[in-house]
Amino acid sequence: MTVPVVSVIIAAKNAEETIGGSLQSLVNQRFTRDELEVIVVNDGSTDDTAGVIAEFGDRLNLVTIHNAESRGVSTARNTALEAATGATITYLDGDDWFAPGHLRSLTDSITGLGVDFVKTNYLIVNGFNRKLRNAPCFTHNTALNPRDFILPHDASTMVDFPECWTGIYSRSMAQRGLLEFNPALRTCEDRPWTWRHHLETDSFAVVDTAGLCYRKGSATSLTAIFDVRQLDFIPAFRSVFAMLEEKPEFLRFERKAVRNFLSILYFQIHNRGSSMDHEVRSQLNLGAVNTLKGVDNDIIDQALHNFGEHRMPVIESIVRRAR
Repeated sequence: MTVPVVSVIIAAKNAEETIGGSLQSLVNQRFTRDELEVIVVNDGSTDDTAGVIAEFGDRLNLVTIHNAESRGVSTARNTALEAATGATITYLDGDDWFAPGHLRSLTDSITGLGVDFVKTNYLIVNGFNRKLRNAPCFTHNTALNPRDFILPHDASTMVDFPECWTGIYSRSMAQRGLLEFNPALRTCEDRPWTWRHHLETDSFAVVDTAGLCYRKGSATSLTAIFDVRQLDFIPAFRSVFAMLEEKPEFLRFERKAVRNFLSILYFQIHNRGSSMDHEVRSQLNLGAVNTLKGVDNDIIDQALHNFGEHRMPVIESIVRRAR
């Protein structure tokens, strides 16, 4: 049996209007049918997502899994991962797409460089506008130590570039359990996932290709609206802190993790606070306070260095209650 060069995992819910474009972009990659495996989890869609997927059955090596009820993106991706047989694994959302040849470029890179995973830049697409988001790493096309690109704490680094669809991952990572998402996390699931990659893998690389097109402004995207599920950043970072406590050599990254947590806390309150009802806002405040209570005050102070005078007042009361 031929092992596919790559398995593409797509978790889709109510993606009738966009998933056709996502799947068509996979037809346009430079692979034979046997080389490219596409696994789509239709996660409780109530529209005709299933019908659109079925139209590609004769054009792609397609595995379709239908969940009668939505089980969440983390569980959907884990289910697809169990079914994946490719030598490498990547992800695509049901409203995004790959430029022609992008996937072949990624598989050539991870194979040629011999690394555990590869990350790449991507394009943010908003209507007719295009904006390039670069991976926060200046060294490209070279095998790197993942732990060397977690710090500094007060600048954007590779753990601030967590989206799973910005990378391609080796089969060995799946075998080690490093590609499984925490099914309890409905959002922010990629943060501890990415931290674990940088703490536990041996090598990675950043390459220059920018053929992943991320659709901004989707009406169903949780990044565009407030939803109580966005409070999952709190347990997500608790799991990151727990990872860092497992080994003494990881404690040097604690300030970075706390800085990440405080930055997301600021974003949620500043950008979405007005959309939260009293009960949800209370949940956020209490969860953040209890999370920070487990952190040494000196680490919090260091993490807040150069945090920004305009940002401090937004989180000040929570930090004060946590001390």
